[in-house]
Amino acid sequence: MPSLIAPLYVKKHDLQPYYYVQVKDGSGTNIDVTGATIYCTMKQARAGTRKVDRQTTGITINSGTLGCFYYAWQGSDTSEAGKYYIEFEINPAAGGKFTVPADPNERAEVIIMESLDAS
Repeated sequence: MPSLIAPLYVKKHDLQPYYYVQVKDGSGTNIDVTGATIYCTMKQARAGTRKVDRQTTGITINSGTLGCFYYAWQGSDTSEAGKYYIEFEINPAAGGKFTVPADPNERAEVIIMESLDAS
């Protein structure tokens, strides 16, 4: 069974908290993402339907040398409650693309919960 990266919990229709990522290599060293193009994909855990499909809008590199960036939710990203898997394809300024999480035994989850007022 896959191990989980700490899931992020968001209420339906909320646009925060953002999804924060810090990219490191196998030895724990930060991977510089300065100047990279980063794509976000998020799909429903059960149905496999993509909710976010290779989205670059909303991604901000906030400390490239430390491998840090975040994804700010866009309009309808959080409009449906459920469990989702999220991943990021990183195309660095130099070198080849890679995807995180990369370990086949890891999953990054986003749990979108119903709010009490349904709005």
